[in-house]
Amino acid sequence: MLYKRAYDNKQLREWERTRMISYLIYKANTTDKSPKSLKSFFPLPSDEQEEDKPKLTQEQLARTLKLYGVK
Repeated sequence: MLYKRAYDNKQLREWERTRMISYLIYKANTTDKSPKSLKSFFPLPSDEQEEDKPKLTQEQLARTLKLYGVK
């Protein structure tokens, strides 16, 4: 079990190195005014996922609905 975890960690580090090299090549060759971030360019399963937070609070939603006449 310990060997599998060590192997998985080694594989993860290899993928992270591959991602960094690819990203450096992308940044060097892109002409985009706003290039992609590293995680959006080459996402890995090990990346921390952002929580899906509500964009509006309940109060803000109620005020917005009231503006449009929705009850």
